Amino acid sequence: MPEQPQTIENLMKVTLNIHTADPSVADESRAPFVFIYGVGPSGITPFEKALHGKGVGDRVRLDVPPSALCETIGHLELPLNKPSGIMAPVSIEVTVVDVVRAQDREVVKAMATGGSCSDCGCGCNGH
Repeated sequence: MPEQPQTIENLMKVTLNIHTADPSVADESRAPFVFIYGVGPSGITPFEKALHGKGVGDRVRLDVPPSALCETIGHLELPLNKPSGIMAPVSIEVTVVDVVRAQDREVVKAMATGGSCSDCGCGCNGH
């Protein structure tokens, strides 16, 4: 019986390509964004909710106003900013590249680093 394609759900290792409306950042120069879904210290973010149930090849578009960036992206703001150059306001298109079950050690590592946003300057107080 053929293996069912994976979809994004709790504790999945997700790889995304992120494209922004910012022409100053070349899409080709960006590294894929990889994270473990659902391990944030404040629960699942609106960004993650938009990805839930999606599979490889699916696309999601998000228009995020500056006042909602921290709330929408949550604990993923700093790691997402590094490969994508995303800054508020932002319009992003996300393409799911890969979805696999995360290994236990990857989940533990993601949980341990998930709340490390206390010095980002976004006013979230560490999410």
